[in-house]
Amino acid sequence: MENTDKKPTLKQFYFNSSWYSLFTTSYLFLFFYFAIAYLNNVFVAIAFVFRTFTTSTALIPMSNIVWGAIYVISLLIPFTISIFAIVALPNIWMRTNWKKDQRLLATIAVVIVIFIVMLIASDLIETVSQSSALVPFL
Repeated sequence: MENTDKKPTLKQFYFNSSWYSLFTTSYLFLFFYFAIAYLNNVFVAIAFVFRTFTTSTALIPMSNIVWGAIYVISLLIPFTISIFAIVALPNIWMRTNWKKDQRLLATIAVVIVIFIVMLIASDLIETVSQSSALVPFL
């Protein structure tokens, strides 16, 4: 049986011809900018992992390896959250049966949580990268 309900695409959601597209496109461009800005972190994480493979880790304490894993994960969090933010807004507004005020509250909560998580990850990146535990890897 063929499904006749067409789900709107991201393009249809963000670039529709209504007045609130001003807000949705601003939201899209903001988090798209964050995704582009944090794309460098993905390349740094990949390079860090390859650098770890080429470094002799036999004599490195386990704590240094754990800090390296935390560093890689914290590098990837802001980029991943930025991509999630782009996809989350249409899911809140198009795929839920909530009332409009609940959707608005959920949108505000998601944006606040996303910014907090990105700030924490950014601070974690700075803190971990300045620690002496990563010296064998850098």
